[in-house]
Amino acid sequence: PHRPRPSSPALAARKRDRQSLSMSSEEGEEVTPAPSSEKIDGKVVAGAAAVGGVAAFVLAGPLVGLAAAGGAAYAATRNDEVGAAAKSTGKAALAIGDKAREINEEHKISDKVAEGAKNSLAWAHDMNERHDVSGKVTAGITAAGNWITDKLGGEQKK
Repeated sequence: PHRPRPSSPALAARKRDRQSLSMSSEEGEEVTPAPSSEKIDGKVVAGAAAVGGVAAFVLAGPLVGLAAAGGAAYAATRNDEVGAAAKSTGKAALAIGDKAREINEEHKISDKVAEGAKNSLAWAHDMNERHDVSGKVTAGITAAGNWITDKLGGEQKK
């Protein structure tokens, strides 16, 4: 004979959590995240989150970008068309990252960019040492502030 399982607060909480994670698809059928027996690739989820977050960040700002990243990561755990699309996006992001890494290793792009930045900073420092650029900029800002203060009838700084 079938005996009903005793109800406990922890059991009820788990059931509510599963129900709160459930959503309805456009056709009205219930969809839930992938069951724990199905392996979810964390890299794919992260790729989907990155694409969704960056796209929304560019279009709408950091808060929307953060929310979109979370939504895209959640979507990649679903077992429906939305999940498939999110997983596909995540896989594409991983492929792009792998190709970028391969190109960088082949052509040493990041090394060249770092060397260029280092050379640019050295050049700027040398120019400042030879022509006192920062001193002249500071003097110009001080002169502009004094001019404004003078026009407003205040006391000038030396």
